[in-house]
Amino acid sequence: IVHYMKNCLLLTVHFRSYSPSSGVKCGGILSAPMGNVSSPNFPGIYPYNIECAWLIVVAEGSSVLLTFHHFELEYHADCAYDYIKIYNGISEDEGNLLGKFCGDITPPQFTSSWNVMSIIFHSDRHVTHSGFSVGYRKDMCGGVLTGLSGIISSPGYPHEYSNNADCSWTVQVSNSSVVTLVFLDFQLENNEGCNFDFVALFDGPTTKHQHLGNYCGSERPPDTMTTSNKLLVIFKSDFNIGGRGFKAYYYSGECQQILTSISGNFTSPHFPNIYPNNINCHWTVTLSAGYRIKLFFPSMELEDRNSLTDTCDYDFVAVHDGGSETDPLLGQWCGSEEPPSVVSKGNKLLVILSTDRNFAFRGFAASYVGGEWPPRSSQWPTSTSSRPRNAID
Repeated sequence: IVHYMKNCLLLTVHFRSYSPSSGVKCGGILSAPMGNVSSPNFPGIYPYNIECAWLIVVAEGSSVLLTFHHFELEYHADCAYDYIKIYNGISEDEGNLLGKFCGDITPPQFTSSWNVMSIIFHSDRHVTHSGFSVGYRKDMCGGVLTGLSGIISSPGYPHEYSNNADCSWTVQVSNSSVVTLVFLDFQLENNEGCNFDFVALFDGPTTKHQHLGNYCGSERPPDTMTTSNKLLVIFKSDFNIGGRGFKAYYYSGECQQILTSISGNFTSPHFPNIYPNNINCHWTVTLSAGYRIKLFFPSMELEDRNSLTDTCDYDFVAVHDGGSETDPLLGQWCGSEEPPSVVSKGNKLLVILSTDRNFAFRGFAASYVGGEWPPRSSQWPTSTSSRPRNAID
């Protein structure tokens, strides 16, 4: 309840209707299931020196699909003059920023990870163009997902999905990364060949790319990793017999890492700049059998604890003694706490960063070192000045 009130308060405080010095009124709260947004005077040139904010709020449990039909703003390499910003939620928090655009290259489709999306349009005192036109609609089934991580689920999950569903999600991450998909829950109609109700995965943005598998029944599909920066997920159901459906999450390579060196460092995404909202990132340290791992956090700055419950309910870092979330929890921290060093009992450690939909900070920097167990006498010096890099004590 506290978290729900926190989100509602932010939405209320966030929105303000702009009445720029030019006298042009623009922006507003849009709550219809579909609609259009355009720059003032469109398709004529937009005014100088304006700032407009639109807050799109659709039904709870659905998402917002945003599609640009026209786009022409003043160009600058860093979009410092005229620009449009798209936010996955409220615009008060830069951790929600999905992209900043200018020039004449049309932005891609965007799908929010919850039922709120914001659009900010800014122009300076020089040079104007024809502006933009963008359509939005409530979207419970499919879309284009561009965050570092996100959730994909069947319509109505965890309640029974509808008949004759036809959903398509395209996951698109940075060019230098790949996509990993992990199913948390899975229950579809079962049939040999998975021809009735099924989830199909493709290693690319279309069905012409490599087919990674069709899945149905109640057995969770295996974890899947693409060879490129795009993944297509298709869900179809026929005219009868359903199930609870499915829930899965995806990671980009920036939000998931497997570390195998004897020692190393890693940080939250964008560190020391603020991390994104609404992500769930995993770092797994896996060393050779017989090794243990010591983990340190030289820097940590996350959202504070819930003041009513004194627990890390919003953003947090959790460390598990093993390779999965079901393994024992060694600690969970948030705010500006200074976590103590932790040591694994085996050769694996899992570090998780989970963030919610609002408020973002610098994140964390972490370091680890591995050591053999049981230790050799030469490996476990008593003097810290002579401690080798792979020692644990």
